[in-house]
Amino acid sequence: MNLILKAKIIENYGTQADFAQVVGIDETIVSRVVRGRRALDEGNKSMWAEALGCRLEDIFPSTNEHLQPTAC
Repeated sequence: MNLILKAKIIENYGTQADFAQVVGIDETIVSRVVRGRRALDEGNKSMWAEALGCRLEDIFPSTNEHLQPTAC
């Protein structure tokens, strides 16, 4: 489970459903990504990071494993 991503979604939008509405996808997809059951392409990862006001590496640490995640 990506707890960093989940925390940023809740912090910024309150619920995964509200975040899903903002980024224009179904809330079940958000849930699957948070739980690690679905991957996003790089374009969607970038869009999510922008919507959350974070760097890509901050919410998807495995994208660049050599970088240490930092607070947004």
